[in-house]
Amino acid sequence: MQSENLTQKPNSEIFLEVFTEIEKCLKEICSNDYAQTFSELLQRAKQKNHVVNHYAADLKEYAQLRNAIVHTRRRNFIIAEPHTEVVQEVIHIRNLLKNPPRVKEVMKTNPYHVASGTLVREVLDTLAQKGFMRCPVVDNGVVAGLITAKTMARWLVSGSIEIDSSHVGDLLNFVDPQDYCIVSESSDIVSLLGIFNSSVKNGAYMQAALVTKNGKSNSPLVGIITPSDFPSIIGHLKVKH
Repeated sequence: MQSENLTQKPNSEIFLEVFTEIEKCLKEICSNDYAQTFSELLQRAKQKNHVVNHYAADLKEYAQLRNAIVHTRRRNFIIAEPHTEVVQEVIHIRNLLKNPPRVKEVMKTNPYHVASGTLVREVLDTLAQKGFMRCPVVDNGVVAGLITAKTMARWLVSGSIEIDSSHVGDLLNFVDPQDYCIVSESSDIVSLLGIFNSSVKNGAYMQAALVTKNGKSNSPLVGIITPSDFPSIIGHLKVKH
């Protein structure tokens, strides 16, 4: 990620340069749609980008600081000189917008998964012992679905079943495709948070993102991300002083 040497330029100069970059990023997020004011641009961008939404209140304040610096500038003197912590934060926001962390940095690696031929009883025992709530199904290197508690419930009420003799393949017809998505390990976490948020808005409540090498179902499964990972993900978005 980009960084600045805070000892070589005045804080105000660095702040203005970085804030200009942030404003450019917001315009790109909004596909360069015309916005009369920064507030209007910010309002549009935060609907499309989790980083902008997370830092919207700060960015609004920093826009006011930008205006104060620009309109009160005197020769060799800045009335509104930003604190170093403020400069560090705008740099952090700029870096997140231009080069956000990748999924592989926050995913749980080598997730527990089973094949269609695995006995359901074996899966239930493992889920109970390990405290897992979800189980990807992978057949011959291809992601076939995600078994969840909802999958089990739909299967159990479907008719006469025999848990001890049933196989995972019997559950696949009851898998809800909206319970999961498949993403590449190189995807950025901001886009992934957007997928989860869209799921919630649509009433689907996605259970997991299954991470494969290249984002295809026939690519090796290398990780999993669930809503319980969100605190860690949000931690990656926070500025570290």
